[in-house]
Amino acid sequence: MLTLRRVAVLLAVVLSAGLATVWAEGRGAGVTGLTFAASLSSQQTAELRQIIADPLLKKAKVTAQVLNVRTGQVLFAENPDLFVMPASTNKLVTAGAAMAVLGPNYQFATRVLADHRPDENGVINGNLYIVGGGDPTLTIEKVWLLAHGVRIAGVKKVTGDLVGDDSFHDNVRFYPEWGRQSFRAYHASLGALSVNWNTITFWVRPGPRPGTPAVVTLDPHPAGMHLTGTIQTVEGARSKCTMSMNHDHVEVSGTIGVESNPGPTHQAIHEPLEFALGAIREQLTREGVEIVGASRAGATPSQATLIHEHQSDFLSQIIRNLYRWSNNFTAEQIFRTLGAVRGGAPGTRAKGAAAVEAWLRENNLWRDGIVIFDGSGLSRDNRESASTMVGVLNWMAHNPPLFAQYLEAQPIAGVDGTMRFRFKHSPLNGRVRAKTGLLDGAIGLGGYCYDARNELYAFTVLINDFDPREGVHGPQRVTEHLLEVLMQ
Repeated sequence: MLTLRRVAVLLAVVLSAGLATVWAEGRGAGVTGLTFAASLSSQQTAELRQIIADPLLKKAKVTAQVLNVRTGQVLFAENPDLFVMPASTNKLVTAGAAMAVLGPNYQFATRVLADHRPDENGVINGNLYIVGGGDPTLTIEKVWLLAHGVRIAGVKKVTGDLVGDDSFHDNVRFYPEWGRQSFRAYHASLGALSVNWNTITFWVRPGPRPGTPAVVTLDPHPAGMHLTGTIQTVEGARSKCTMSMNHDHVEVSGTIGVESNPGPTHQAIHEPLEFALGAIREQLTREGVEIVGASRAGATPSQATLIHEHQSDFLSQIIRNLYRWSNNFTAEQIFRTLGAVRGGAPGTRAKGAAAVEAWLRENNLWRDGIVIFDGSGLSRDNRESASTMVGVLNWMAHNPPLFAQYLEAQPIAGVDGTMRFRFKHSPLNGRVRAKTGLLDGAIGLGGYCYDARNELYAFTVLINDFDPREGVHGPQRVTEHLLEVLMQ
């Protein structure tokens, strides 16, 4: 029979055994400090202390956590509850919430409707409506499929207008919290009806010999977009081309070497609906569908007849591409669609943030201090800690219907996407799948890695306010070295 004394002794033994699995050391007032698992060797802990003591991090804000997915044990932590800017690692949370709420097989629909069905001659007497569903992957190739579907439906002529309806999302195209909008691709505008990530690809090819004009191609080249100017072909392989663009006019100038072979340049457009209607009209024309009226914005009448519906790839595949190339536009389209589905159309930034917060709270993943401003991590107002992000990663790992596709979506170290140059000559090459993050003064890495015994770990390392003299490569090397030591 157990006495109270013996119960107390046994309880003390159990608690002391549990506490022996980790030990911590402080790093100053108000700072959580370092935590090591007792399973780490003395050499590993010595190396980890040396890494964290790197002068590069002297004034930096560092939050890091590495968790064994199978046991739930924290292998390593450094200020795990410190909230900092996550940059693009924020997309881990956005896509996790989207996969859980919308489902990995969710598809974005772009619908084509009309006032009437086509008559026996293929004529629609009235307007043709293109209704956007927030699809972030409606490339020019898929616009052709949409136009082809309209032709297959028997449409040859529309006597009215081509009307774009993008009311599924609000009409806020860009947030001031992202800074001044440029024509860089990562500053693409937003809209429920958007084509080609709201970017134009510019190709410049030299002429056949010096002195001849170069060939400039816009892809897509929507109806109403005017190209002026000339780029001259010169001797050699050097090029110096300039381009200026507004919503309906592109002007080019400069020179290109006859021996050069430059890649494409991607430029963001600022009027998504006008751009989308121009690209769609161009493809309809190529398919032999004549639009008599103008292209304009408008609402779709409730009694309109469905002519054709284009479905996107599954959400899981879209997230795979999102993680590979960290496309901000794609993340925001998913974010606002999540808000529309959960909070009702139109989808807005605020509704997207509320939907993600609700999902986190429902699954006990919310912590005071989290700030969800956007879906991409482009805003400097977002806040996450290593422990909150590892919490999401761990939750996903314990949800089999989602985890296989969530893990597969993340780029592979040393192999592809934004991770293709990371861990290139490391023992962890091919053993880390993670999402990168980068803003001015902030880098991050979060995802999954396997140790030498093939144990799976969820991890996040976020570093803000590091010494800028080594650029981003310094803190990136610190992050990689940290994982290399832990995964021995």
